[in-house]
Amino acid sequence: MKKITGKSKYGILLITFLLMTLSYGKVEAQLFQTTFKVNGRVIKINELNKKIEGIIDSASIPGLSFAVIDHNEVVFYHTYGFKQIEKLPRGTIRHKGKVNKRSLFEACSLSKSFFVFAVQQLVDQGVLNLDTPLYRYLTYPRLEHDERYKKITGRMILSHSSGIENWQHYNAPDKLEIVSEPGKEFVYSGEGYVYLSKVIEKLLGTSTENYMKELVYKPLKLKRTFTVFSKDGLSPDNYTVGHNNFMEPSSKEKNQSPNIAGLINTTANDYAKLLIGFFKNNNYLSQKRISEMTGADTNKHYPMMDKNDYWGPGFGVNHEERDTVLFQAGNNDVFKGFGFYSYTRKSGYVMFANGEPGDRIIKILDSLTTAQHHIFDFNSQYPNSTLKILNVYNKQGYLPALDYFNVLLSEKGNLISKKDFSEWANLFLEKEPKFSAAIAMEYENRYPSCQDAFILHGNAMVKIKRIEDGIRDYKKAIELDNTSRVQLENLIAQCYDLLKKEQ
Repeated sequence: MKKITGKSKYGILLITFLLMTLSYGKVEAQLFQTTFKVNGRVIKINELNKKIEGIIDSASIPGLSFAVIDHNEVVFYHTYGFKQIEKLPRGTIRHKGKVNKRSLFEACSLSKSFFVFAVQQLVDQGVLNLDTPLYRYLTYPRLEHDERYKKITGRMILSHSSGIENWQHYNAPDKLEIVSEPGKEFVYSGEGYVYLSKVIEKLLGTSTENYMKELVYKPLKLKRTFTVFSKDGLSPDNYTVGHNNFMEPSSKEKNQSPNIAGLINTTANDYAKLLIGFFKNNNYLSQKRISEMTGADTNKHYPMMDKNDYWGPGFGVNHEERDTVLFQAGNNDVFKGFGFYSYTRKSGYVMFANGEPGDRIIKILDSLTTAQHHIFDFNSQYPNSTLKILNVYNKQGYLPALDYFNVLLSEKGNLISKKDFSEWANLFLEKEPKFSAAIAMEYENRYPSCQDAFILHGNAMVKIKRIEDGIRDYKKAIELDNTSRVQLENLIAQCYDLLKKEQ
């Protein structure tokens, strides 16, 4: 055996070190970067991180996972904040673990995109025809009560035009309903995706967990994406917990059966890789599949969401004069997510937040990185007065928040809109009804002919046990607008029942 010399040892060690360094990949190499580029802009990483840390703190969002794509590469991936927090007496907060690059977030409706990737491959392979009625593949007892279900195709499911309601409990909880004629209108439907996932199980003869691994997670090397939790709930680990507007944690839903419409757990980095997998160099999908998802003529075949957007077979689509943008938003109440991809620029970003206000920072994250915020029209975006009031309340309590509200009144005067008053009063109704009452009273004073103001004040009065004041507000609301008479009279009757119980 040949003796290894000192120089040889050095060479082996050097090669080993280089191989290990390369194995970390491009995202990990960002540890040594000071900038990244997206859409021709140079972004300073330290400055960006400081800004985002300040944003989630002032927006009452515990944690964030954030990734940026440029030229079909993940050029930036970072995490912020905490997996879970606990509010202690006197406003102090205990942090329970920092979010890191392996920390999982609920993908919410962005879960659907992973499933779409599997479906579009199966269409390419001839396993599934998007225009064949799904009942021919698999009858669905939950919809057999409505003969129209035999018109529903995979294309309708992917484009949210099947007419199936979003979730069964939304209307009549005892049955799943078709609420519009299949193929005619945009009706967002998680239940539709669940039906299609059962069809794929039948066609492939395997479970959803298995075909998602084989068709999506393994080929794209998505190391931190999971369809279900183990039966003991111990795997996967390193997950984040959702928090409401008041930064109160919710119990983590560890689903042991798949829900590909809303309960995949993942990271922003893995979802960014998924977006790239859809559209880079036809590596996984044919050009026909990509053209159907992105093509300028697809809005002729799918119902419009609004004047600017429609939903193609997999993503929301917005066609600008010089760009085609695909997007998916997600809302699991205490988890929020958003991802978009410019097909023309080959860029985009992905964010997941474990706080209810997470969808309010979509525009600011975009403006700090890709600068394509003009494409989207999101309401109540950061920075705004709602988030400021909420932040003061969460950090200092009711009285300082009331003081800040009064400052807003004096500074902005009549510029505070009905929508603002309504949002603020509803925000605090359950958590701090006396604050809601103060806001609604000012709403009444500013807009004395607005029925909504009196309903909101009445709701707050009932919450704080001032039942007779609530009744007066509801009666005034009826005087202002008789169209809601029946509902308001029911509320009044409930109030009288409460008064009788008190006697």
